[in-house]
This record gives sequence, C-alpha cells and structure tokens, in this order.
Amino acid sequence: MVNIVGVRTLVPPSVGGPPITESKMMARAILQCRPNSHPFPERTLVLDQPVKIGRSVARARPATNNAIFDCKVLSRNHALLWYENGKFYLQDTKSSNGTFVNNQRLSKGSEESAPREVCSGDIVQFGVDVMENSKKVTHGCIVATLKLYMPDGQEAKASPSTAVGGAVSSVSAQELYQLRTYLQEAQHREQQIETKLATLQRLVSSTQEAATHSWKAMIDEDRLLQRLETLEAQLTTYAKNYPEDSVREEMRRLLDEKGQYETTAKESLRRVLQEKLDAVTKLADLERTLSTSEDELAHMKEIFETTQKELVELLEKQSAQSEQVAQLTEKLKAAEDQLKDAEENYEQEKKELQNKLSEKSSEENKLMARIESITAESDFTKEQLCAMKA
Repeated sequence: MVNIVGVRTLVPPSVGGPPITESKMMARAILQCRPNSHPFPERTLVLDQPVKIGRSVARARPATNNAIFDCKVLSRNHALLWYENGKFYLQDTKSSNGTFVNNQRLSKGSEESAPREVCSGDIVQFGVDVMENSKKVTHGCIVATLKLYMPDGQEAKASPSTAVGGAVSSVSAQELYQLRTYLQEAQHREQQIETKLATLQRLVSSTQEAATHSWKAMIDEDRLLQRLETLEAQLTTYAKNYPEDSVREEMRRLLDEKGQYETTAKESLRRVLQEKLDAVTKLADLERTLSTSEDELAHMKEIFETTQKELVELLEKQSAQSEQVAQLTEKLKAAEDQLKDAEENYEQEKKELQNKLSEKSSEENKLMARIESITAESDFTKEQLCAMKA
C-alpha cells in the first residue's frame, strides 16, 4: 500500500502531551474528529514532507498515520498540509467541494488556493455535506480540530483573534437567525408529526385489540349456539323419558334459560357490532390522519432541504465577504503607510522651506543694510558735489 506519508511506527502519546514518533525532530499534526463530521479515527501526521489529504482509492487506503478518508465528498487530491520555517500551511489543490479554515473557504470551486497559515486549535473542514435526491441519503464532510506540534514537541501557537470581520457577521446575522428559526420550526413540526405517528400506532393497537375482542365474541356466540342445540337434544330426551308435567316444567325452565341466553347473545353481538363500527370509524380517521401527516412530513423535508441549501449559500457569501474584508484591510494598511510617508515628506519639505525662508530673510536684511549704506554714500557724494560747485 502506497501513502504520501512515510510509514512510521507510532507509540501512544503520553498524558497531556503530543504523540511520540521515531523521529523526535519532526513537526506533527493531529486531526481530531468533531461531532458534526463524517466519523473517522484520530489521525497523527508526521510533516517531514507535504501530506496529501484526500479520498481513499485502491492504492491509498485510510490509516491512522495518513490523511486519507473514506468519504465521498472529498476529492482524491483534496488539499496539502506542510511545515516550513516554523509555520504550518494548508492549501486547497483544486478540490470540488472546497476546503475551509474556521468556516472560511480557501478558494472557489476547482481552483487552487494560496497557502494559508494555520494554527493549533483551528477548525478545518474538507468538503461540504451532499444529499443524494434519488436515495435521500446525506454524505457528511470531514470536520476536524487541528492540533499542531513543533519539532521540539511544543504545541504551536493558537489562532489569534481577528478584530476585522464584525461588519460581515453583523450583515449575515439576521439571515442566520432566520435560518435558525426555520430549522427550529422544522424540528418542532417533526416532533409533532412523530407524536401524531405514536398516537396513530396506539390507535391501531387499540383497533387490533377491539378486533380480537370481536373475534372472541363470535366464538362465544358459536359456543352459545352449540349449547342451545345440546339443550334442545336434552329436551327431546327428557320428553321421551319423563312425564308430561315434568317435561312441561323442564321445558319452561329451558325456554327461560334459552331466552336468557338469546338475550345475552344478542347483547354481546350488539356490543361486538358497535365495537366493530367504532373500530372501522377509527381506522378511517387514522388513515386520513396518516395521509395528512405524510403530506406534512414531505413538506417539512422540502423546507429542510431548501433551508440547508440557503445555509450553504450564506456560508459561501460569508466566506467571500471575509475575503473582501481581508483585501480591504490590506488596502487600508497600504493607504495608511502611504499617508504616513506623505506626512513625513511634508514635514521634511516644510523644514527645508523654513530654512530657506530664514536664509532669504537674512539675505534681505543684508541687502537692506547695503541699500542704506549706498544711500548714505550717495547723499554724502551729493553734498560733496554741492560743496565743490559752491
């Protein structure tokens, strides 16, 4: 069997610490199954080279030391996980159903994503839940908690909390609340349908019991008729063996008993017929209720499928908006850097202009002083000329 990860003999981890391998200087990753995931045993990966994450095929079968899963929603080459320069990276390799880190999709469908740095404790998801309409079977995706350990055995840093993204969550909060309300209503109606089905089962049981009682009453009626025939035979025997007076007295007694038996039998038969009519009426009501319940159940299933599709679309929108917010954050950071550089250039130019202004002011003072001296010399020269003329 060929795997992307080399085969190594793993020893169970010590209590509270990372797993131990033969090579103690290799980074490691652990994938722990989450409750909403397609079930799989915990995986321990040695990151001495990029580890492929994908669907099992004939030459690559699932094992506890690789990232191959028996899951239909994964691609054969779904993603890559590796360690480089003190950091861990995850990359989607053109998978059909996508790769998610903390509910953020790394790339669009069938497109290779850029390497994404991951941290210990991140929630990674490979693929999405897919429902087959023909069989009405839902195939779950792989959702796992990612634990990362450095080559020295220390756990890697945890995922930092992001301050950006509040706007995105506030935008989709109302839609998510509506979806949650729809799901709760669907669950409530499903519980009501289950309650009605349980009631129907009880009514069917009571109907079966009533039918059993009717059958027993018919058997009792047959026994009563046989008893009457026996009594008539005994009466004929008594008429032959006993005097007429005794026969007449016995006849009256037997007729009285016969009347009592017939009255009892008629009353029993009337009760049985009434119970049968009630059972038939209840059965018709149960059939109508069952038909209505089945219609409601089919309608609720359609609402649930539509709601699930809307939830997937909202998650995709939220991922796209998160990417846009990240891009806008990068642009804002670049704009702030440019603004900071512009402010520094402005301050420097301002200082240079102030220095030039002070130099010009000093030159102006010098020129004014020179003009004054020249004016004084000119006045003095004029006075001398006037004196010479005189």
